[in-house]
Amino acid sequence: MKHLLVTNDFPPKIGGIQSLLWEWWRRLPPESFAVLTSPYEGTSEFDAAQPFLIERTREPVLLPHPFMVRRINEMAKRVGAERVVLDPAVPLGIVGPWLELPYDVVLHGAEVTVPGRLPASKQVLGRVLRGARHVIAAGGYPAAEAEHAAGRTLPMTVVPPGVDIERFRPLTPDERRSARAHFGFADDAEIVVGISRLVPRKGFDTVIRAVAALAPFRPRLVLAIAGAGRDRERLEKLATELSAPVRFMGRVSHDDLPLLYGCADVSAMMCRNRWAGLEQEGFGIVFVEAAACGVPQIAGRSGGAASCSRVPPRCKASSWTWRCSRSAWPRFFWATGPRFSAVARTRCRWPNCSSFSARPYLLG
Repeated sequence: MKHLLVTNDFPPKIGGIQSLLWEWWRRLPPESFAVLTSPYEGTSEFDAAQPFLIERTREPVLLPHPFMVRRINEMAKRVGAERVVLDPAVPLGIVGPWLELPYDVVLHGAEVTVPGRLPASKQVLGRVLRGARHVIAAGGYPAAEAEHAAGRTLPMTVVPPGVDIERFRPLTPDERRSARAHFGFADDAEIVVGISRLVPRKGFDTVIRAVAALAPFRPRLVLAIAGAGRDRERLEKLATELSAPVRFMGRVSHDDLPLLYGCADVSAMMCRNRWAGLEQEGFGIVFVEAAACGVPQIAGRSGGAASCSRVPPRCKASSWTWRCSRSAWPRFFWATGPRFSAVARTRCRWPNCSSFSARPYLLG
């Protein structure tokens, strides 16, 4: 059964959701689906290189309105789709009940938590979920949130995010030195890397405060933050005020991403709950990617992030630095890195982890 994937988040745009969708869909037979997505810089070359059809809208964001319903119906009919897969469930998934074909929805976490806790939006989300033929959840946390919003059990498959272990792998000592030189880091630097969209939920202000507190005792320490977003200006201002050893690297290319993980000593994203728990982290594929590279991770206790990383007792700079301020800090992380890598490369590797429990539903 051929289907049409409709999403705002598809490569070459870089991000956790984009990586997840790419790893899921690129493993399906190319004749079994087509993609309708939003525009992005450099898409022409990327789209032409794929064995499946990708069409992009003129609008920068796919939103739930009558024109989008007509656009989806038209493309689905033209490519011979028998089903539509909508990502995310809201706001885009709101078009689902108005489509001419049955629809499935994909859930990641944050896009379910907020609307699922507010009365008006919960009603809308619940209608989308209850009307779906099938729900694919990227982990147990969004699955639980979805059934809470729907008010009943749902026809659902839970697919924990995985990692491409050929692309994300531990670097050899020579490769690690080369990667550090590529990014302009010293061989003996103690590198903490943070890779994500720069939004308040990700907690990079906590990491900046932590490295600022550690800097007098660890002069080779540097925090490398890769990503873009609305919180960058605030974070840059904070780093300047605290004289924190931080490098803002902007968006990192697809090819450079494994190298940035691999040359680091620690990966940190101190994600946190916001708005009294309305906004939480879904899973955080960055933790699995870092683990596959043999790099230990530290996370905030938010949503599904705690299931795949080391979580300090409180999401505060003081708790993050409790072990890092000791002289044994490098030995602690070097010792735990191989263990993280072994777990990620066995339990979370594609295609073992899920290539996949959702496959029968995507193929009909």
